[in-house]
Amino acid sequence: MSNQKKKLSRFLIPALAAVLFVLLARICYIRSFPSFLFSEDRKFERFTDKVFREELDSNTLNRHYIVADPSNYGLDTKQVTLGNASPGARQKACAATENYLNTLKTFDYEKLSEKHRLTYDLFRDCLETELEGAGWLFYDEPLGPTLGIQAQLPVLLAEYAFRTRGDIEDYLTLLSQIPDYFSGVLAFEKAKSEKGLFMSSECAAEVVKQCREFIAEPESNYLIGIFNEKIDAVKNLTTDEKIAYKNRNQSILNSYVIPAYETMVSALEKFSGSGTNAQGLCYYPEGKEYYRWLVKSTVGDDRPIEEIEEAVKVQMVEDFTAIQELMKRSGSAGDSAADAAKNADPEKSAKSGSENDSETPSAMLSELREKITADFPLLPNVSCTVKYVHKSLQDYLSPAFYLSPTIDDYTRNVIYINPASHYSDLDLFTTLAHEGYPGHLFQSVYFSAQHPDLLRNLLDVGGYTEGWATYVEMYAYSLWEGDPERAALAQRNRSFTLGLASLLDIGIHYRGYSLDQVRAFLEQLGFGDSTAESLYRTILEAPANYLQYYVGCLNFLGLRDEMKQALGERFSLREFHRLVLETGPAPFYILRKRLLAAVPG
Repeated sequence: MSNQKKKLSRFLIPALAAVLFVLLARICYIRSFPSFLFSEDRKFERFTDKVFREELDSNTLNRHYIVADPSNYGLDTKQVTLGNASPGARQKACAATENYLNTLKTFDYEKLSEKHRLTYDLFRDCLETELEGAGWLFYDEPLGPTLGIQAQLPVLLAEYAFRTRGDIEDYLTLLSQIPDYFSGVLAFEKAKSEKGLFMSSECAAEVVKQCREFIAEPESNYLIGIFNEKIDAVKNLTTDEKIAYKNRNQSILNSYVIPAYETMVSALEKFSGSGTNAQGLCYYPEGKEYYRWLVKSTVGDDRPIEEIEEAVKVQMVEDFTAIQELMKRSGSAGDSAADAAKNADPEKSAKSGSENDSETPSAMLSELREKITADFPLLPNVSCTVKYVHKSLQDYLSPAFYLSPTIDDYTRNVIYINPASHYSDLDLFTTLAHEGYPGHLFQSVYFSAQHPDLLRNLLDVGGYTEGWATYVEMYAYSLWEGDPERAALAQRNRSFTLGLASLLDIGIHYRGYSLDQVRAFLEQLGFGDSTAESLYRTILEAPANYLQYYVGCLNFLGLRDEMKQALGERFSLREFHRLVLETGPAPFYILRKRLLAAVPG
């Protein structure tokens, strides 16, 4: 996982060099001159920079995570807002998206530089895709037991950095706005309820349970302890000021945050039972169409679902055949898929006793960075600090995540490891490849160093981002210096299990698999009831999520093979990776077009 934050900008609902102040001053100064005095590139930059500012001004939380110093970008720091999630605000967002698109179409594409053409293509695709989905506005589900806003917001607040005194004030203001923000979310949920699109009673009960757990002990809520630690670390505050801030934080939590969660619990209990569907998306009137759009918008893959499904099956057969062959060599032939998965799982297998057992995460990151130089381009000199998830957050956070740096301070990077995951040596090594080198950290820093248009930092594509990290995670198994057969088995198992989850995602949301059908399917592979039910519930909550990782990875493998075929002996894995990374986040149909354009005619 790249990070825990979610971008909540108006038209991007689902994770670079600093612009010189002199340049911004110049933009302000020449604004009064007629537009015909500027080149098409210059006018395009002015437009996209304006969109960038408008989007960040509309959400302080996004702004704080994307830029360290707002003054570098002419952003409005006076307005502090969490945004608005109400139905009316979402409909206005659709109108704003249409306005952006209409303005974008006024530019002469042929007069733009190659860099700006790419931004144009990506922005236009993003806007058109969002407008395609406008008809399914109420199919979106902002709440969920683990990935919902109510679960993720406290995590985002816990990680909120206090760089200046103003950051502390903004943070406390954001806390006080949670009741209003939740009011908008609940208005949206009420509209869903009235349309028969409310979540299942079981899912609502899980969200209610999560909310109650968060507010169970108000005086010892984890946001209090984390806030106090961060305040103590701020150097330019007096002791009295620190005490005052701590008291204000606790008071706001008790007066605003806790009541907001209590209100959410009451509302969800009231709406519970109003939903008409407790199964996959395809059981809604236009559920299949919505799922197709969701896969395109989140994964960046515009192929028919049937074609994606077939690609998943082909890779799963290849992986399972390889697993059986590896098990045969080790004397365990005939095992079921579940047995093979258990034996291949690094967390469930015995320690190999390799030399990596005693390595620290920092040492592993250094090792990875050194080993990838032959197959990946050089990366600017950056630092990476490994931190461990705070004890109070371990039950809420993923096993590991890369906390994306701000675009004006991308040389300092942080990877968090959750001790509750109890990593084995091989598992930690490949996880650090996913989060660090050559995964999210490498991907993020390399892209930022290309000085992309500012707007590109808001145009994320989950399939590109998570697909890349999964693709290089698979690659990293070959770099492991321990038992090679153990590594090969673990790699195939990892791929197979992600493929299985992706196949079930399609099965549940597009084919209409029931829980009983999922149980029967997994039973044939040797998995028990508890696994089936857990996976079914997870997939119900987050449709297309697994596809970002697995189908994204398959797209990179397919692009690599296509480039190999096109270039023959001239193919260079290092050059392929360079082209992918320089392009940056993009839907695969745009990325493919750009890569093939680089093939000599």
